[in-house]
Amino acid sequence: MRITMQSIHKNILTNLNNLTTSMNRLNSQISSGKQMSTISDDPVNLVTALGLRTSLTQITTYQDNLTFGDKTITAAESALTQMKDIVLRAKVLGLQQANASVSPQNRASAAEEVRHLWEEAITLANSDVNGKYIFGGYRTTGYTEIEPAPFVADLAGGYRVNGQALPALAAAAPPQYNLNTGDLTINGIPIDATVADAFSSTHANASAAAKATAINGKYASTGVTADITPATTVAVGPVTQILPLPNIASGDLRINGQDIFDGVTNPAPAAILAQDTDNTLVNAINAHSSTTGVIASRNANGVLSLTAVDGRNIQVTTTANGEAVTHFNGAAADTVYFGTVQLSSARPFTLQTTSVTEPGLVALGLDGGSASTNEINDIAGDGLLTVITTRKQDGNVRYAGDPEHDLAIKVGKSSTLEVSKNGKAAVSDTDIFTMLKKLEESLLGQKFNSVTGLNKATNTTAKLDSGNTGLEKQDKPFTPGIIVFTVTDHSSHPPTNRTMDIGVNTATDSPAEIAARINGIPGMTASWNADGQLKLETTDTERYTFSYTDTSNFLEMSGITSDTMQVQAVNQATGNSDTVMDNLSTQISDFGARANRIIVQQQIFSKLELATTENLSEKEDTDFAKALLELKSKETAYEAALAAAAKTMQLSLVDFLK
Repeated sequence: MRITMQSIHKNILTNLNNLTTSMNRLNSQISSGKQMSTISDDPVNLVTALGLRTSLTQITTYQDNLTFGDKTITAAESALTQMKDIVLRAKVLGLQQANASVSPQNRASAAEEVRHLWEEAITLANSDVNGKYIFGGYRTTGYTEIEPAPFVADLAGGYRVNGQALPALAAAAPPQYNLNTGDLTINGIPIDATVADAFSSTHANASAAAKATAINGKYASTGVTADITPATTVAVGPVTQILPLPNIASGDLRINGQDIFDGVTNPAPAAILAQDTDNTLVNAINAHSSTTGVIASRNANGVLSLTAVDGRNIQVTTTANGEAVTHFNGAAADTVYFGTVQLSSARPFTLQTTSVTEPGLVALGLDGGSASTNEINDIAGDGLLTVITTRKQDGNVRYAGDPEHDLAIKVGKSSTLEVSKNGKAAVSDTDIFTMLKKLEESLLGQKFNSVTGLNKATNTTAKLDSGNTGLEKQDKPFTPGIIVFTVTDHSSHPPTNRTMDIGVNTATDSPAEIAARINGIPGMTASWNADGQLKLETTDTERYTFSYTDTSNFLEMSGITSDTMQVQAVNQATGNSDTVMDNLSTQISDFGARANRIIVQQQIFSKLELATTENLSEKEDTDFAKALLELKSKETAYEAALAAAAKTMQLSLVDFLK
């Protein structure tokens, strides 16, 4: 085949261009430090390198997450440690003030410092890292004007609504307060029909106990609980003595089906005195309390009250004669009195029933719209109640964060690592806020819920003026008078007060009888312990508190004074501080374990980053020694090619023809 000079020239240029291109590629690799600048350089290696770059980006992101997690844990440990210091300082203050010789002014000053400690604890609980609350759970941001942070002072926790008092019914009246099938749904979950409780004598499936049982049975689905407010009733007038004597007999008064003067436990008395000054009627009712579940009390004017102890109904049956003496029903009647329920949930909740008649809401005392529920959007007769109001509650700390999830960071495509507990578990459940507030209140002499008398009775059944109770003091005797108790229910805002007085007759009353009448005050319990000491306590220490005045000296003779109550409350709050510090220590230890997990993960990702970087370097970084040798080889080849081309180009047509 004949080869022309044109072909030779073309081949020379092609080879020179190839060498030039190779040298340019090698120069580019050496100057940039990268083997590839375009896909065509090395498609397979480039795809691998791109994957490694993506992995490296993800690793960097996870490392940033771990850095945030480390800062969060450090901040949480610091906050909890400072909270321990706060509790320790509060304990020191409590120990200093739990002394009868300390003046009210000193205690008030200490209370002011404790209040500041309480506020400081809230501030620490609202600590943040990079604008994200460390104890907010999943809710690290996104708070509102009403709930500006995870922990908010003076707001009630969760959401709740109190049923209003239900009008009394005749025992023979048709059911009106039952929950029947289909009457009520809570959060879309149907509530079962109420089942008769085991105690009420009539309308037993309409009792507060029956309704609480039905609602609580669906708690796992609804998240809503029902708490009982016991049934109570107060006579419409004072006990009256009627003639001729005897003025009351068997069958004249029945409570929860029990004949009070049954001839066995209580024979018919010779007489019931005006205002029951000798407590014959009160004592007779209380003698059957184990059967009826009802406790009677009498105020200074001789007006009787009855309180159920466990959510059952109170059925009071009076004849004309019995009514004339007791005035329980307003007329001879067979009447049933009902307790109510309080519904509460950690989240807003909805109740739905048939519209217009609203049987489900009627049964709970929640019909009538916003006037009865205090929910501003509640419309009477629409069959719907949505509980969404965040209520005030002085001294409480509301947790507005996410109580169900802990703060976690992403450390893999589907892997997370918890770095902080939600504030309910990490802070609220340690009881730090409750303990500090209780200490502040006790130092101020407020919101007492229990006290035990210092003096010991040797005979609680002896009459007060007998000199045989063991409570007598030389400097101050028992005197006829009145003990006035005010029980405050803090479940609503403003709190509601119930005031009842107990008349004390030194000639006819014994310590045991007075305690029994105090025990009949709604929200209160009173008893003599085995050591002969009188203990007063509210039935729900979180919900109720009490205060009193006493003109009979009975409580003082029992060793209960305002200073005694204050010192005991301070001691109790101070004693609780040890438990709070233990709880906080447990949380700090838990965060220490989380910090260790962070360190392990950081080490893992550091090694992974190094390995990935090395792999990426192998795929895309230039091997300078190899590139330089290859470049030198190409340069030599290029120079040789140029020399050969020069000689070839010098040939003339004559030389070619030869």
